[in-house]
Amino acid sequence: AIPGGTWVQFNGIARTWKVVENVPNPGVDDIPSVEVAILESAVRTATPPTGVYLMFISDSPNFGPTADYRVMSAGTNELGEAILKTNYDFDGTKYITFGWAPERVYKRSVYFDGAADYIDMEDALDLNPTAFTISAWIKRDPADSGTVSILSKRDAAFTEGYDLRIRNNNTIEYYLRNGTDQSLTSNTSIPVGEWHHVAVIYDGTTVSIYIDGVLDNSANRTAPTNTIESFFIGAAGKNAPRQHFQGNIDEVRIWNTNLSESELRFIMNQEIEDNSSFANGSYFRAQNITPTKNDIASTLWSNLEGYYPMTTYTYTNTKDESGNGNRGALRFLRTVDRQTAPLPYQSTADGDWDTQATWENGSMQTIPGATSIVDNTVTVDWNIVETNHNITMDNSSLPTYPIRSAQFLNDHRTLLGLFVASNKVTLGGDNDTDTGNGLSITHYLKLDGKIDLQGESQLVQDEDSDLDVTSAGTLEKDQQGTRDQFTYNYWSSPVGVSNITTNNNSYTLNDNIFKDGSDADNPINMTFVSGYNGSNGTPIGIANYWIWKYNNRPTDDYASWQHIRNTGTLLAGEGFTMKGVTDTGGSVTLEQNYTIEGKPNNGDISLTINANNDYLVGNPYPSAIDADKFITDNGPTIDGATPLITGTLYFWEHWGGGSHNLADYQGGYATYNLAGAVGSASLGTNDPDVATGGTPTKIPGQYIPVAQGFFVTAEADGTINFNNSQRIFKKEGLSSSVFVRDSESSSPTENADNGDDRMKIRLGFNSINTIHRQLLATADHRATQNYDWGFDAKVIEDQMDDMYWIIDDEKYFIQGIYDINESTVLPIGIHTKNDGLNTITIDALINFP
Repeated sequence: AIPGGTWVQFNGIARTWKVVENVPNPGVDDIPSVEVAILESAVRTATPPTGVYLMFISDSPNFGPTADYRVMSAGTNELGEAILKTNYDFDGTKYITFGWAPERVYKRSVYFDGAADYIDMEDALDLNPTAFTISAWIKRDPADSGTVSILSKRDAAFTEGYDLRIRNNNTIEYYLRNGTDQSLTSNTSIPVGEWHHVAVIYDGTTVSIYIDGVLDNSANRTAPTNTIESFFIGAAGKNAPRQHFQGNIDEVRIWNTNLSESELRFIMNQEIEDNSSFANGSYFRAQNITPTKNDIASTLWSNLEGYYPMTTYTYTNTKDESGNGNRGALRFLRTVDRQTAPLPYQSTADGDWDTQATWENGSMQTIPGATSIVDNTVTVDWNIVETNHNITMDNSSLPTYPIRSAQFLNDHRTLLGLFVASNKVTLGGDNDTDTGNGLSITHYLKLDGKIDLQGESQLVQDEDSDLDVTSAGTLEKDQQGTRDQFTYNYWSSPVGVSNITTNNNSYTLNDNIFKDGSDADNPINMTFVSGYNGSNGTPIGIANYWIWKYNNRPTDDYASWQHIRNTGTLLAGEGFTMKGVTDTGGSVTLEQNYTIEGKPNNGDISLTINANNDYLVGNPYPSAIDADKFITDNGPTIDGATPLITGTLYFWEHWGGGSHNLADYQGGYATYNLAGAVGSASLGTNDPDVATGGTPTKIPGQYIPVAQGFFVTAEADGTINFNNSQRIFKKEGLSSSVFVRDSESSSPTENADNGDDRMKIRLGFNSINTIHRQLLATADHRATQNYDWGFDAKVIEDQMDDMYWIIDDEKYFIQGIYDINESTVLPIGIHTKNDGLNTITIDALINFP
């Protein structure tokens, strides 16, 4: 029993009327609905608090908990007297009286005993023959058996009407009799003792069955026809109810339109309500939230024929919240049950995400964002979740690539909405092994607690997915840079200063956005020291002299670097330089872990740039971004338009030198565009401002890691655009996602082209002065023999010895071309400072027959 019960009340007048239906063949013949009217003055009660008078109907002179009722409307009779009137279809012998009963609101579902219980709406809720959607949350008892009805409108013999039912093997069946038998059965059996959402959608031609929002089965079927039968929940058959359901039913909805998949899924984990004549999700509305991506926003509330959330009771009737007045009489039901369906999911204890005990009523529910019971290659990506506890997420139980979408491995979970109300959600991972978990939010994130992205874990928000601006919480993300105090990394930040008024906030390093993550489980604020050398104590000390940015400045103008130290302002999307904390004796592969904490960036981020200027920018999100998408988003939008940037991205790699003197730096720029990537020159003067020596090994991939800074060059005035459509979960350690920070003991071309099926030539040049340059030519049907924006990367360095492609008398390191075959001719240019032997080598042939 529910503590305190579900208390209802009835106040009636002291008179009772007996009504007898007199027909030749009782139980067969029927007198249809008739109007009943009474003088308002005869109803001798005070005006009801709700202003609603009722006619109560009972099978006996005693109006007990099973009494039915009808709301009475006001009117006048032929004498001009005030009357109250309603309609009712009397069957057999009934007793009526008049009065009122206040509405009581409780969060409930209805439990049916499988023997006699059902809810009766009488002759209502015929299905629209051109389009309809019917749905409900159900939890069948393990003791239930046979074929039983979830909702129906049919006669006892089932010669007409429709029935949505669950069969003995727990499959879902939609059955229609409209002169012919029209049925469709699910392929999936519903687990007993567990809540699942079932829906049938008809578009005028095709009937489809959905389970938990996943399409299970579909087929062409004819349209339903109207009947005079009664609509039941939990049973079937007017006058002789049968096929009684045993278990719980909640959130019954009948629409006169075919909802789309996105509409069905958006409201699956929440109740609904009328919002200025349009449907709206009650969970979002209760928090005064209007998501940008509101899939149900254009659906008219008037399309909802009947809606039974089982929350409002007037004596022994449940209210039709659609506003159409099709109230349901609780037949033989004397108690109702708690609402235990996930509306939405809510945490109840600290623990693992995949543990039922973590979730309120978890023993009766599936895990949020888990594998569908319909298809083990599909996940339920539209759950709404609210957490108030410390929860650790490990997604290893989810479907494994390549069964699932190629975009995601089995360590990625997707939710429609996540509300971290307090405490922490931790996505497990390890920096040393490049492991981590992905979390995508398709619609809405409210962050008042903390999200901790350990290791390679990442947070992705889809296009138009909101971060609630009032979020007071923070996100933590680990990222590693070089430990060497003489070596630069180019950084950006996935977070900004935390507040409850704005998103994508600017910051200074004094705001403790970057922390000492030497102990990743216990990050602490790092210090900033004067002088040129950092310190490796506890906490670490960053030499603030080496913190610079390059904000919309003339191309390749060393004097234009802006010295910001730890107090200068950085905008979301801006990059900056920072060196390590100790002298590693040239071991620049050693890493320093930083923990970046603040309010996560999300949505559109723009930076102003002028033609022929450079900008040090960086990935502004707590996930990887797709470099190809970033390039095209900042390119020409129509044929012949001037693109914003050159279509080539430049990544600094600092691999040696052991000195703060500019002339001793060993480093250079790796290059990426739509044709692919090449590393910088090695064993030579890799940048006109720095010295010889070192071996670069990092070739950037298609996916730019979290906090990675890089340069772009503008071809026109405009704004550099970052947006959520560029975001993707890609872990480092794969060739497609490389943080360009220092050298490692691997070939610069090893695995660089994995996953790319285009034909490529990597051509090497070894000069008399020991410079090695690699060129790339890529066959792509979007490119031509001439200059192609986004496919041809122009030379930005002035080496003493070098080799390059020649296109229209310009020098390029990367060239895209329509095709590569035995007749292809690609002009090459070479210059050397000294006479001597120079060699040209084929470093790699990729995807050649």
